Amino acid sequence: MTLAELFRHRDRFIGCIAIGRVPRRRPGERVRVGRHEAVLDEADCAAFEEIADALLYRAGETFSIVAQGYDYPSLARCPALADDGRCAIHLHGKPLTCEVVPLDPLVPDRLQHLVLAERSQSAVYVGSACIQEGPRADATLLVDEGCIADVKAQAALTRRRRALEQERAVWAQAVFDALRADLFDSPAALARIPAGGFLTISLVPALLTVAAASTLCRTLCIDYVDSQLALIERSIAQALTRRRLDDRPVTQQLRGFANAYRHARTRLVEAANVEADRDAFPSRPEVEAYLASPAGNPAH
Repeated sequence: MTLAELFRHRDRFIGCIAIGRVPRRRPGERVRVGRHEAVLDEADCAAFEEIADALLYRAGETFSIVAQGYDYPSLARCPALADDGRCAIHLHGKPLTCEVVPLDPLVPDRLQHLVLAERSQSAVYVGSACIQEGPRADATLLVDEGCIADVKAQAALTRRRRALEQERAVWAQAVFDALRADLFDSPAALARIPAGGFLTISLVPALLTVAAASTLCRTLCIDYVDSQLALIERSIAQALTRRRLDDRPVTQQLRGFANAYRHARTRLVEAANVEADRDAFPSRPEVEAYLASPAGNPAH
């Protein structure tokens, strides 16, 4: 999710920052999924590099930094899933990443068929039969001959990539720079990022970045923190009634998030008081517009 989407759905999704490693691709590398295989050429690698330059972060290795919803895996359901099995926010700011599924914005269009092949074999999709090869009379062809054949899917993929670019400009690059010494330049700290997974941290570094943009942004961040503290409290209380051992690590992390939010709220209130005394109010209207965008989508 984008930060703006998390702000819009502050009472439904617990926000966090997810940091992952992205392998660098090289010419001649073979990518195999089941019976599907591609040998990457110079053009493929150049396409990966173009995406990395626009959407990712480099410090020796390449990393992704994204805002994300966070919840108990034991629930095995999206917080926006209604009791009737439908999306409760489909018409009310549904996250762009949902429209992109099952494509991957960090993979060049020419190789999206491998993304589909891999996901068709994953545990999440097995048995659903929602990803199948070949044209069908009752479904729209998604990818064909190395191109995104579905116009709506192509548009969604483009919008998601633009959103990630804007996230980078609004807060993610600043968070990367702030964490560089303690995380990205430290081999010991980098070991915390699991292979094929993410290091999940509090959303606070992103909030402190956007809060500095203006008085309105600071107020929006304080309101967001208050909503998140209430949501985390409800989520933990519900987890305690379930009495599942596998919920304990998530409960511990959520308590860490809550503690970080409380400290951040104090800092934000103190900063507001200092600015009021100095009669100095910085302003970045583009960040204000982004956080307050009605659908949580990138403002242009």
